Amino acid sequence: MIVAALVFVLNQYAQMRAERRQARLARVNIQLRELYGPLYVLVDVNECIYRGLMAAGLPGKRDRTKDTLAVGWKKWLDHALFPANVRMRDLILSNGDLLREEGMPDELRMFCAHVSYFEVSRATGTQGAEADRVYIRHPGDAYPAYVRGTYAALKREQRELLTAEERGRRFGPRRRSRA
Repeated sequence: MIVAALVFVLNQYAQMRAERRQARLARVNIQLRELYGPLYVLVDVNECIYRGLMAAGLPGKRDRTKDTLAVGWKKWLDHALFPANVRMRDLILSNGDLLREEGMPDELRMFCAHVSYFEVSRATGTQGAEADRVYIRHPGDAYPAYVRGTYAALKREQRELLTAEERGRRFGPRRRSRA
């Protein structure tokens, strides 16, 4: 009788742990699919474009003028970099419940504020080198580092959860098939 009770308790405990793992895996999958995965790809593409532009000789932030905006940067800003930034901001704002942290990380807050500021600047015709001042700056390397780091941590956690689930299936209680 005691053995049966112990087996029951241990089985319930194992079941509860498996259900918690399943719930955590579901959450991580949603975070990756709906927020951090798309952010990761958009950041990577934007960084690739930016590095390519810099390698091609387009001037850096401090060297940009109205002329360089008109010649090179403006088309890339209008058709690649800025639309991707807007998509990233919108992803963050519409999926705030999927953030890994309790509150909004500074890197994301500053990025979203910068994109909104830049959006207003573009709408009013004062942007980039044409503006007297930039009131809300891009967070710089901290933003892509945060996105990449969080994406990698979630992928690692997903792998660990999947491994634990597979191990549980392999070594867990086996059901007899009815013939």
